[in-house]
Amino acid sequence: MASFLFSCSESEVTLDTDRLGLHYFPLEVGDYRIYDVEESIYSVLGVTTENYELKEYVADSGLNASNNLQYIIHRSTRLNDTEQWQLDSIWTAQKSTSIAVLTENNVPFVKMSFPIEHQIEWNGNSLNSLTDETYWYNTQLPDTTLLDSLYQDIVQVVQNDRGEDILGLENRSEIFAPNVGLIIKESVILKYCQVECSTEKEIQSGRALTMTLKSYGKE
Repeated sequence: MASFLFSCSESEVTLDTDRLGLHYFPLEVGDYRIYDVEESIYSVLGVTTENYELKEYVADSGLNASNNLQYIIHRSTRLNDTEQWQLDSIWTAQKSTSIAVLTENNVPFVKMSFPIEHQIEWNGNSLNSLTDETYWYNTQLPDTTLLDSLYQDIVQVVQNDRGEDILGLENRSEIFAPNVGLIIKESVILKYCQVECSTEKEIQSGRALTMTLKSYGKE
């Protein structure tokens, strides 16, 4: 009996986890991804836009307080490739056969739910104290080319598609590629002026962020 239970080969185990979709959220020490970032901050005074590079590097791994394996991700920025990387923040990530969790500035978000299926929904805030938010998969995307690299079988996680109303605008999504991870992140959250506004849909505050994968690999 024991020999039967543990007779699965490594390739069969990999195939099973790939069928679930775990390879869309790869986690190995030494992995890195570099993104081109455009970030705009809105206020009553106008908008300020910055362009820079962001590097996410899986620096280490270890057991957390719950005795689960977690990975330490160093996030560094620079204005361009002529400058040295400057550490911006440290996040953590972990995954199981059911979910992938990314802890951003001490707030855990359920980034992915497994298995991956079109329009499957889950609560991205189920592990934090924020208001429930429904994430869902869009698996019906065309192949995407970024900087001459073709990404196929990509999956979009729609985090919020509320769109626009009289209060503001909010759309947030992330696109993942197999064995690569996040390749595109788009987030727009704008709050419109409600009282004594000079124009219709005057932006009172907000932030728009676009991250596009530039390169990835292992160090």
